Parts: sequence; C-alpha cells; structure tokens
Amino acid sequence: MAASRIPATNNSNNDKILELRFLGITEKDQAPRVALFAVEKGVIRKVGPIQGNKVQLSELARNIKEGSGYGFGPDIDEKEVTREMLVTFRPREKVAEWSRTGVISITPKWRDWILPIVCVHGDVHRCRPRPWLLGDIAVAKTATKILAKSTTFTDTLTLRPEISKAIAPSLTLPTICAPICNAVVEVYEKTCCCRLRPPFDIDDILDRLKDLIKRVPPIPDPDPGPIGPWPGPGPDPVPIRQVEKAASLLRATGAKVPLGNPPEKLAEDYHMLMSLPQQDRLAYIDAHYYLYPIFCTCSTRKVGETPVNEDGEFSFCYWRPFVRAGCRVTYYYKVRQWQDNQWVYIYDGSTTNDYFTASDDAHLRTWKGRACNPGSDVPDPGTNFVMLENIGYIPSWKLVSPVQDSELGVLTANPGDGLVNNNYTGQPWGQTLSFRLKFHEGMKGTGAKYYRVSVVKANSSGDPDGVPQVLTDPVAWSRWKWVGTQLQTEAVALGPNAVGSNSGLYLIPYESDAPDGGWLWFQFHQSWNTTLHDNGKHLVIVEVFDAAGNRIKPAGAMGAGIDKPFTFRRWSTETATDAVNYAALVHIFHADNVACYGDIVALRKNDAPVEGSCLFLTGCSGDKFTVRFYAFHVNKFMHSYNLWFVRGLNDTSGTIETGTTNAPSTVPPIPSPLNAANAKAAEKTFGEMLGAHQKCSFAIELRVYPKHTNGFGIITGYGASDTAAVALEQVPCVDLGSIPRIAATAEKIELPK
Repeated sequence: MAASRIPATNNSNNDKILELRFLGITEKDQAPRVALFAVEKGVIRKVGPIQGNKVQLSELARNIKEGSGYGFGPDIDEKEVTREMLVTFRPREKVAEWSRTGVISITPKWRDWILPIVCVHGDVHRCRPRPWLLGDIAVAKTATKILAKSTTFTDTLTLRPEISKAIAPSLTLPTICAPICNAVVEVYEKTCCCRLRPPFDIDDILDRLKDLIKRVPPIPDPDPGPIGPWPGPGPDPVPIRQVEKAASLLRATGAKVPLGNPPEKLAEDYHMLMSLPQQDRLAYIDAHYYLYPIFCTCSTRKVGETPVNEDGEFSFCYWRPFVRAGCRVTYYYKVRQWQDNQWVYIYDGSTTNDYFTASDDAHLRTWKGRACNPGSDVPDPGTNFVMLENIGYIPSWKLVSPVQDSELGVLTANPGDGLVNNNYTGQPWGQTLSFRLKFHEGMKGTGAKYYRVSVVKANSSGDPDGVPQVLTDPVAWSRWKWVGTQLQTEAVALGPNAVGSNSGLYLIPYESDAPDGGWLWFQFHQSWNTTLHDNGKHLVIVEVFDAAGNRIKPAGAMGAGIDKPFTFRRWSTETATDAVNYAALVHIFHADNVACYGDIVALRKNDAPVEGSCLFLTGCSGDKFTVRFYAFHVNKFMHSYNLWFVRGLNDTSGTIETGTTNAPSTVPPIPSPLNAANAKAAEKTFGEMLGAHQKCSFAIELRVYPKHTNGFGIITGYGASDTAAVALEQVPCVDLGSIPRIAATAEKIELPK
C-alpha cells in the first residue's frame, strides 16, 4: 500500500512561511545553502533546495509523505550526501510543531555543510621524457628549474659520477619544454580513506613504488625529444640490459602507452622512504598523501574542467563536499586538445600515477600534444634584427663560430671552429640540421618579406671554397586558427619561391601573421642534410629580401643590397649579441658523418695468442685475462669507450677498462692491418673475473660513444659496439720457485748383474 500524505494543518496556517534557524550561528557566520532530502530504503534522494532558507508550509507538506524518512542537508549533489550529514526528522510530529512556531531549527551539524572553496592550479608542458631509470634520477643532482612566463625552460640533470661513467661520462641531459595551450584540463578528485596505523605493511608500499619506477613506458615512435637511446646495454650500476628487457616486455604484452612523462617525484619518494628509519616512514607517507592512491582503494569523481591559458598555466576552484574524518583527497588531471576536428587526450595522470594535493603546483608533463611558441630567450638588442637562434634545440651561442670578417666569410678557421659545446666540448655536426632564425617583428616594417639560406664549403681562411648552394627543401609552418567555435591548426607553405631574379626564397613567418593564437612550437626555417656534403667546415649564409625579391642589407653594411634600417646579429654569449655589419649573416659549421669504430679482436691468457674462435681458457688466480680491442674515431670525435664483462646468467658485471682517447692512442692514422698486434690491450686477473666461482662463461662487451649531434641529441648511430664470449676456469697453481730443491746423493747404487 502506498504511503499516505502528511495531513495538512488548519487552512489558516497553510500559507505560513517557515524559516530555517541555525542553532549556534553568530554574526560572523555565513548560513549554508540547504536542501530537503528523502531517505527511501537506504537511498538518499534530493527533493529540492530551500530557497533563501525559507519554505512555505503547504509546499513542504506536499513534498513529504508518511512512511519515508526525511532530512535537511547541504545543497549539493545527492551522490555526495551521506546519512550522517542530514538533520533528520519525523514528518507527522514535526509538521505540526513547525505550523505553530513558524521555525525549523537546524542543529549545529549545519557547520559541516559549509563547503570549503578548494582551488587547484598548475601548468601543462610538452617535454622530452628522460630516458634514464627513475631511480637514478631520484638520486641525481638536479639543477634549479628556470621557468619564466612565455619562455622555454631547460631542466638540466647531471647524473651521479658512477652512473655517468657507466653510460656517458660528463653528459648533462637538457629537457626543453614548451607550454601546451589551446587545451582543456579536466580535474579529477580521489578520496582515499586508508588508515596508516601499525601493523601497516610499509614494505608493500615500497614494493609498489619500486615496481612503478622500474617500468619503462613504451613511448611510441617517432621519439619526440632530443636524446636517443645508447647503442646496446651498459654495465652496472646502471642496468641498461634490464631496462631494455622491461621495455620489450611492455611492448610485447601490449601495455598501454602512458599519456604523460614518468613522474620523477615517485622515485624521489621511494629514495627518501628507503633512507628513513622505520619509525619515520608512516609519517612521511601521511605528509605526502598524494601517495595514497597507489596503495589505497579510493573513490574517483570528475569535479570540473577549465581551459589552459596561453602560457600553459591553469587554475580551477570548486565547492568541495564534506570529507569524512580520516580520509584524504588527492587530484589527478586529464588534458584534451582539439586536433583535426576531434578532441584528443594528450595527458592522463592516472596512467602515470601522477597525483597531487590541492596545494601542489601541479606540473603536468607530456610527450604528446601541440605546443605553443613559448617566446625566445635571445637577448633583445632593442632594434630590428635578424639572427640564427637555434640549431635543433641548441642555442646558437654554443656554436664556436669566429667573427665574420667579410660578406660571405669569417676569420681564419681554427681546428675547433664550427664545433659546438653542448652535451660535450667540441662536438661535430652530423646528419640533418634544422635552423631556426629570429626575425624581430619590426623587420616587417622595413619591407623584409623573404629569407634564403645557402651552404658552401669553407677554405682554410674561412672564406667560400666554391659557389654557395641554396637550400631548397619545402618548408611549411603550422599556426592556430579559429574555425567556427574551435581553435584548430592550419599549415602555411613558406617556400621555396622564385621572386624576381632570385629563387630559393621563403616567406618570413611573423607573429602578426598568426593573429588567432600564434605559430606552433618548435618549427624551423630551413634544414641542411650534411650527409650530402663533404666532411669538414662549411659556411651557412642567411640573406633577406623584400617583396619584389630584391636583396636588402643593414644600412651602411658592406656588400650588395638595398640599405634598410636593421642589423644582422651573432649570438656570441648566453647574454649578448654582436652586430654584423655585412650584407649577409654567416656562421661556420664543422660537419662529420664518420662513425666510430669498435672491435674486440683477441681474448688471451697473459696476452699469449690463442687459436680458434671458441675459447676455453684455464689459468691461476693471478694470471692475466687479456682483451685486445680497438675503440676510436679517425677524426678524434669519439667521446669515450667502455669495455666490460657480464658473468654467467644475470650475474655480476664489471668494468675492464674505460677511456676518453682513441685506443690505440696512435690513431690517426688507422693501423694496417687491424689485427691483435696493433690493438690496445686491457687486462684483468682470472681471480678478478671469476671471483668465488671456479669456472664460468663471460660476455665481453665494448661500447664506443660518439660526440656527434644533429642539434636534437647525440647521434647514437655513429657509435660502435662489439661483443665476444669466453669461458674461464680458475685452477690451483704451485709456485715452483717456493719449493726447496732436493740435493742429489753421492751414493752409488749398483745395478744387479
């Protein structure tokens, strides 16, 4: 039988207005917003809000019925309301009372209904994820992050000495980022109600963190960043072999590609927890409660979304419902971007376990998405100018280029000129280089409309050795453009164009040519395939032209062209540029596309030649195990080599020899023949190789690391590697020199006749 309605009171009171009165409220308090809720079979249903905290008696009577439970609570979504939050009442008794008094009293529980305004904030950037183990990052010395509005920032990581020695000595790894703009951030709330009380299994948390930081995210090709993987495995303490196995396993099992870069803070937390005394670990986790979702069962809900600002930053505020005592609230974010007429998710913190508290400055880092131009770090001389800004990700001030002393030449080239000091000192250029020029916006007012880039081999005097070759690869840039109500991207062809008597001209992409949202980052004005040219020094020439195809030059500059009020500039140091008073801008580059050489040519005992390819060597503990090998670059552009052994199956590994100069040191020239007699020798004793084992098999690994760069990272393909195998056995030996000699007797023994 359906429950009957609450009988109305006498007609004179039906239109009576009831007022909600909050017990204990003061003048300083703000009354909460209230709603009426029904509780039916344990399910809470929102009947409706109480507008202005006043309600007509007849309306209230119409909305309640006998047999159901009711209560007043905060005016929020019914899904967020619990039974404990409600001020419940029995309709039959209370309606009569309210009719007499005109007052509905609300107990002090109402104070829990005043929902706090919670604000979260952060930024979204596209960055190249570091290719190292997160565990190594956690204990590395990390330089201060420089993050300025509308500029790129470089997060430089210097590895621990033992790590950098194992992989690539003295390597610093820059991670250049640009803001993601024209996107939407979705804010998700996770409420976790775990209790950290003994005997809480802290080891389980540590195991989960360790498992997370050991995973290698299968970032898809093409790899979006500057540094590529090194060729092959490396020795401990950096278990590159295990990294490669983990990556292969994830790909083989169809592991989902994480939408975001691995959060380095998880590795830092693991490292900190391992270093803390047992009694302090729970307090650390409680203070860093963004870790809760990793080991706790949590509820999740989306609380809203907000657009990203032009500089990649975002903020969002909302009324957060009552949180039960003992529960903690953390946040993760998703970022979607409008691409090619559809929404595409470019970041999802739940796939990388990247959680934050409300007060955290949430730095969201992803390898995916279309980034906006963050501006330039070029020192602005305050006048119309043109300069070479970047080669790939490398700023041009790191290029060792002599002062320009003629229209198409530089001062006499020294051996180190044309190299770059970026990852290492004295790096040559190789493969395809991408040039980014800097055109001051005021250049548009001078009539500058086109640019041209040419290349010519340089002679020993720093002048052209031949006729400059115009680079004519097609170049197109993408810019943001409003299409209806969505901001999309469109491609704009810059060239090549033939204008007047000149060809190979490209449109200058001024910022004012992309008024809807600017040009995308990171785009380049020209590229040069160095493999199509001889190894050695080359001059890269930049010229500027007007709309009619006439060459223009700085006023008063030497060389052909129409005088205009601008300057060419050379980025000479990190904080300064120098004027170039010539009709073209010239830099010198040293290109080298010769690979390193690495070869293990002999494995010996005490450096004595051994015949055959399947080697089983037996020796005393002190006998020498000798490796004869080559590791060099014919033009001395090898950074280093590493020779090491791996014992047995997943057993110990150790270094045999490392070096930073050619092995043998007589290279160049290259020895002829490349046999064991001309090779370098490195040694370990049988005892050092075998340790406590009597016998075992070994893999002998050689890696040769190049200096070469294409502006985006080390050209690892110009490295070299080799592997050999041997079995060693350690046997007891007697030092014959320590045995006393037995004197012969003079007694004559007659033989029987």
